[in-house]
Amino acid sequence: MTDLDDLTKRFPLPDGVPDATLNKSEVAQFFGVSLPTVDAWLRDGMPLVSEGTNGRAWEFQASQVWAWRKAVVASEETRSAEAQAAIEAMRLKLIGGQVGDTIRALPPRERQQIYDVELAHRRLMAESNRLIERDVVLEHLQDLLSLMRDTVTGLSDRLDREAGLSGKQIEVVDTIGADMLDQLGRRIAEFFNARPVGARTASRDLFTQ
Repeated sequence: MTDLDDLTKRFPLPDGVPDATLNKSEVAQFFGVSLPTVDAWLRDGMPLVSEGTNGRAWEFQASQVWAWRKAVVASEETRSAEAQAAIEAMRLKLIGGQVGDTIRALPPRERQQIYDVELAHRRLMAESNRLIERDVVLEHLQDLLSLMRDTVTGLSDRLDREAGLSGKQIEVVDTIGADMLDQLGRRIAEFFNARPVGARTASRDLFTQ
């Protein structure tokens, strides 16, 4: 990862947001994520001012964690773009184009060949259950998340009834369950937000360019 000074220059805090020292809970609030997500970011190398110990809170600098997170997202987007470019270049190579060309640089007939092969491949994958429509996947993930949410929200009553846990113990279980649901929901949203539906199909204009 680039030096922190360089990162904070490349990705400054948004206008009007003051730099401040934050504890771990405040970092979660700053980004609108759960504490388990912050812990995961720490394992991934998120910068900190000082590590928390007994009696002393964790300390983070807002400008540093913001720049680090923005850099991570930018790196993921770059990697995704590079992977897509490699896939597209290989498709061109397979039909005799030169690696480094773009699909729109090819003659209309060769462009149509790429799209036809891609469509046939997608149909084959779908028929063999190796490719599922995005909306279907999202719907099932949301159904599973709803099932988990219903189970977790009803857990405190069952623990009180069947296990005789104290109010404090049930409160801890509720907090853990809420954090888990929050993290799952955000992970699902991040997954689909990182893979937006493209508009290429609507703008191909195969035979006029």
